[in-house]
Amino acid sequence: MSDTVNEIKQRLDIVDLIGEYVKLNPAGANFKALCPFHNEKTPSFIVSPEKQVWHCFGCAKGGDHFTFVQQMEGVEFPEALRMLATRTGVRLEYRDPEEHNYKTRLLDLCRHVAERWHSLLLNDPAAQAARDYLKQRQLSRETIEEFCLGYAPDSWDDAIKFLQGKSFTLKEIFDAGISITRLDQSGQAGDKGKPYDRFRHRLIFPIRDVHGNIVGFTARKLREEDTGGKYVNSPQTSIYNKSQVLYNLSLAKAEIKRLGYAILVEGNMDVLAVYQAGTKNVVAVSGTALTGEQIKLMGRYAQNVMVAFDADVAGVTANLRGIDLLWQAGFNVKVIKLFGAKDPDELIRKNPEDWKKAIREAKNFMDYVFSVTLEPLDLKRVDHKKLAAKKLLPLLAKLGDAVERAHYLKKLAEILSVPEETLAKAILKFEEKKPSLKKTETPPITIEPGRAVAEHLLALLIKFPKELELVMQRLKPEMIGFSPAKLLYSQLIIYYNKDRHLAEKEVLAALNAESADYFNQLGLLIDETAFNDTPDLLHHEIIQATGRLKELYLKGRLKELSVSLALAEKQKNETEVTSLTEEISRFNSQLGEL
Repeated sequence: MSDTVNEIKQRLDIVDLIGEYVKLNPAGANFKALCPFHNEKTPSFIVSPEKQVWHCFGCAKGGDHFTFVQQMEGVEFPEALRMLATRTGVRLEYRDPEEHNYKTRLLDLCRHVAERWHSLLLNDPAAQAARDYLKQRQLSRETIEEFCLGYAPDSWDDAIKFLQGKSFTLKEIFDAGISITRLDQSGQAGDKGKPYDRFRHRLIFPIRDVHGNIVGFTARKLREEDTGGKYVNSPQTSIYNKSQVLYNLSLAKAEIKRLGYAILVEGNMDVLAVYQAGTKNVVAVSGTALTGEQIKLMGRYAQNVMVAFDADVAGVTANLRGIDLLWQAGFNVKVIKLFGAKDPDELIRKNPEDWKKAIREAKNFMDYVFSVTLEPLDLKRVDHKKLAAKKLLPLLAKLGDAVERAHYLKKLAEILSVPEETLAKAILKFEEKKPSLKKTETPPITIEPGRAVAEHLLALLIKFPKELELVMQRLKPEMIGFSPAKLLYSQLIIYYNKDRHLAEKEVLAALNAESADYFNQLGLLIDETAFNDTPDLLHHEIIQATGRLKELYLKGRLKELSVSLALAEKQKNETEVTSLTEEISRFNSQLGEL
């Protein structure tokens, strides 16, 4: 197992891996980013290409390639291993039964049944209706194979029997969403809970996660008289959460990153038509309105989105859900207008060049909303002006960028011939209605100033150990409030006083395991090359950091002493009052000297 892990790490640079999820910026020899695991405004997430590790100084998470994927994808080590092995082309031999865990079994199950349905679509005479439908939609054999489209036969147990033949249990088949258990009128399992196939005589669209694993299915009915909706999706399972999946992202992500934008459409067939037309950066939601999780997923690859809407006002209104979430996430949103067609699929079948032209002429979302909102109105009428403001101001209030909001507020004021200040006041009532942070959302994590300064100072000492003697003269260990930093600083002083030098490898060997890990993490914070030509800057930063820590310590002690003094005065303990007053005076003098 260790050989496999090491081989994966050798083939995949951790900077390339993490760079697919978050935007990394160079920071000396390392890279820095906003942490994807907690809300923060100042980047504290560090990636070291030299050590091939990552660490966040805000939420204290860190590790290697595998721990990052586990944290980011919410999976256990076996799934992370499988994902990275697939990406790097490393072959896995499943010999450890614990490694081949339950989720992995369900992923294998979905792959097997998808291959079964794909084979039936291509070869089974009973699948002719499905093949005719795809021919009518002008999908090529290449597209059908690339997306592994399939046909679920008109049978109550074909998939169940096939999967049982592959040694999957009825529970696994049910847990993967492939089967349903009959219920009687009371909601209890009827007919002894006999299961049956969920998808019958339907065209199958496999749904893949961002890594290309098949996690669920969308099934379109082929007979109008069949019961159930036109499209039926897999239920929520342990491997498929529809709010966390974007259809086709596994194939589109590289092109999205290359072009810098994603195209968001409404359905599977739209994705297939657009992709086949050569526009590879296309994705769709799967049976759900656009969610924050899906937006975060897109944000790994680009901050620009083009949305393919119907051309009329009703189409815009129906699709406004989620746009405000895109804005709040910092996305730039444009609209692809579909004149003469109800969706991208129809437009492309009529004339593929019209689709390419529509992309080139995509308009900023707010410009588009302005045009479709104002077009039917007579702005010479006061009531129509009020109606325009009523429709547009709530949208402007949701714009996350202040400059963009100011631009459109001014534009609306000019169009309506009303003072901008009037609209600015009117928009306030909509801003007040913005939803507050939900309990389920992660609140921002802040690092107390004492911790941040202490860790910066220790990082400098790790990179420039000769400076420890200067710091020792100015800063006592008890002046550091953050316990891990205080402990490491004390250990560095002890080691330095013993040997009068701080060789990194020797120090690590002398530290306990917890302090050694902390030592390694802090080593990521500073790039020593930044100070090689500026020793004065290094000296200044060290003096500033030690002074700040001492200031925080003195202010903290003064607060404690003030509380004690108030208590002594209340108890009329004159001796204690005198002693505390003198001590407060001494600390105030030291604070004044700083």
